[in-house]
Amino acid sequence: MPPKNELASRRILSVTEEELSRIVLDIHDGPVQNLFAALSLITRLQNEISHLSFEQLQSAGVGELIPIVGQVEKLIENSLHEIKFFLGTFRPPEFHRRTLASIAEGLVYQHEEWTGCTVELNILPLPENISLPSKIALYRILQEALSNGFRHAGVDRQWVKLWSEGNMICLEVIDEGKGFDPPPLEGPTATEQEAHIGLRGMRDRVALLDGTFQLTSSPGKGTQILVKIPAYV
Repeated sequence: MPPKNELASRRILSVTEEELSRIVLDIHDGPVQNLFAALSLITRLQNEISHLSFEQLQSAGVGELIPIVGQVEKLIENSLHEIKFFLGTFRPPEFHRRTLASIAEGLVYQHEEWTGCTVELNILPLPENISLPSKIALYRILQEALSNGFRHAGVDRQWVKLWSEGNMICLEVIDEGKGFDPPPLEGPTATEQEAHIGLRGMRDRVALLDGTFQLTSSPGKGTQILVKIPAYV
């Protein structure tokens, strides 16, 4: 049987491909469909205007068209917001040059700006020269946890804590959202469902660095994610 790290490496490569596919599908099923709807409304608007005289445009008929314009504006606004949110997942935060604290602060600020949510961030003293793989793993895990809270748990506030214990870096993300029954993530019954791809990705990133991943949640009682990985690998 392949070593644990080798299995995690294989899984993370598979998960990364699935994550990219999911983002593409999310963009197609979300903002792209909104833009098509907006285009349909614009076409309808053009057709209605083309049959109106100048005098009619200045009459009550214009008022009937105003709600359509409002719908178009909202659809385009939402689509641009979603596209910006998805594209942010591809933007590297200069892992080499920045500290983990700076990277986490930037991600939280970005999440708050794009979603309107509030994130209470508590960063305790951390080692200066945390290894690149650890920075990347913690960034991606925090990114996924914040996104899950916003998109699935329906929360507008989350709590994030980042600290060190010996040579381990610890990350905790908590929300008071609707919660869920976590799927099995370890052992022979570990989930491989597409719906759990984000959880699998977090689990495998941690396993790849010989860390620990703990997920606690239940319906109506929010969610807690606790990750511990070595500062230097």
